[in-house]
Amino acid sequence: MSIFDVIFRYGTNNIASPGWVNDVIPRSIIHHGEFHFIQRQRGMDKDSEDDVIAKHMKSNSETISKERKTESNAGERTRNQMRVDDISIAEELIGKEETIIDSDLMLIVKETDPDKIELALDELKDSYKDHAVKGIMTIRKTGEQLNSLRNILKEPHSDPRHNSDPTTIAASRLFLPSSGFSDENGEDIGYDLMAILPKQHALINFVDVKNAVIFSGGISAKGTFSNTGIRPTSIEFGGSALATVIGRSFWLGDSEKGYYGRRTHHIMLSDFDYRLPNSLSFDMRKEAINPFEVFGTPETVEDDFKANFKKAINMMMLLSEINEEDNEAKYARTDLETLLRRWYNEIAGGGGLYTKDPKNNPLRAQRVLADRQHEKYPLPTEFLPTLLNNVSEQSNKGDRARDRAEFLYKKMNGAFEDNPAIFDAHTTLPDIFTRDQRNIYYDLSQVSRDMKVRGALLINTLSYVVNRALDGETIIIHGLDRVDINEEMILDYQKIMKRRGIGKIIVFEESENSKINPETFSRFVGRLNTQDLVCVGGLSEVDINNIKWFQGLPETVVSRLIKQEDGNFFIYRKKDRLSTVIKTNIQF
Repeated sequence: MSIFDVIFRYGTNNIASPGWVNDVIPRSIIHHGEFHFIQRQRGMDKDSEDDVIAKHMKSNSETISKERKTESNAGERTRNQMRVDDISIAEELIGKEETIIDSDLMLIVKETDPDKIELALDELKDSYKDHAVKGIMTIRKTGEQLNSLRNILKEPHSDPRHNSDPTTIAASRLFLPSSGFSDENGEDIGYDLMAILPKQHALINFVDVKNAVIFSGGISAKGTFSNTGIRPTSIEFGGSALATVIGRSFWLGDSEKGYYGRRTHHIMLSDFDYRLPNSLSFDMRKEAINPFEVFGTPETVEDDFKANFKKAINMMMLLSEINEEDNEAKYARTDLETLLRRWYNEIAGGGGLYTKDPKNNPLRAQRVLADRQHEKYPLPTEFLPTLLNNVSEQSNKGDRARDRAEFLYKKMNGAFEDNPAIFDAHTTLPDIFTRDQRNIYYDLSQVSRDMKVRGALLINTLSYVVNRALDGETIIIHGLDRVDINEEMILDYQKIMKRRGIGKIIVFEESENSKINPETFSRFVGRLNTQDLVCVGGLSEVDINNIKWFQGLPETVVSRLIKQEDGNFFIYRKKDRLSTVIKTNIQF
């Protein structure tokens, strides 16, 4: 082991940005030695400070000025002028009552024998040379090694060969890491634009994120795909790209933090087509989920039935395009609920699958739950005879009652005929997943251009996923704002997720969507100030006005985001209140 004094040759780091001392850390791979840099700073005692101010600063400045006039070497004349300027700056800062700080930098090199220490030093110097790092000198006092080690944690040197500076200058000589994210085992997602140091990578460990909101505001992320080369490329759906990185953290886990790989369910409404490894992907144009089939457990059957019942009603109302504000149609939902409840209790499956009194008839109530024989579960099209019989029944009650019943039947029949893949198909998705299937994708992005159809399929898929996901897994909805639904339609599933400890990450891809955004869907999403993580891309004045949380962002952040530059995302983490703007370069 050897200890060295690290000295910077005057003028080689003048002027330099704060954090320039980090250049002593070698950038090349060093094959020999273990390096430890020890930085020490301590305020100068009052008597010494007064002595420096009263006796030395002015006289040194005058002496150096005289020498500069007689110096023939141009380089030395320049350095002397720099010394005079530095003394002038120091006098100004001391005049503002800044304390003078003594500081130094020590280097300990550890190896198995002295020859290898010399090899390590040679490699260190070569690294400095290769990366144009100038002015660093390492000085070893052979007879002072033991004393230097004993005093390593006591106080810095206080002599003319070392630094004594006002607080502001001394602070610029500190080792400075990123001002933002530098997590152990973190994902490298790009460069921290608000870090003190340039080109500082943002390393974020997402493994403990349970709830997050990503608002991309219509901008792309930047990413590098291993199969296409090293140049970053624009990824159209920036929010989904970030959500995928978070999902990858769940898949990989972090055993040091006690998190082991767990499954994530991705409901894809955006056209982001990258898939993580160990995945199972369903093209929902080719798959089906029976809307009337109730997924759940015997212990929670009553809540599960109520949630599925409301979902089925909402899907039928959405796709029949009944305007509930219209006088002719304002009773349609109530009539539909009455008839569907009767169908479940008395008709479905040949005698009913449910009961009016589930608490006292639990076994009968449990008949409504899906089992593995999906092909035997009644379909919505089997509900049509009940609607048609209702027309006959209501005909005896007058023209108005008959017209209401006939209107409802025609609307439902039309919806079922227009959407047979939704209303006339048995469930095809599996009941269980294997351990290696860590990322399950339900791709709804291509099923229809009609946002109401996509909305109906979203709530139908969500009802399946929340009951197929295991406790502690995570659901990511990629592009919630790419459907036409209201928040009430999915609130029951938020309650199920909360009850079962299922994580929820919601991606909003669009800007200026006044109907579906983090504010209008705050009951489902959760308030932004309660999220484990919030990611925000481009912002407009409309977005800032629509979403109150954005109004509390720092002006420096808003000024960056409002430019809507592709690749730039603001990221806020609740647990340590860290935040920064990152120029993304996600590795896939």
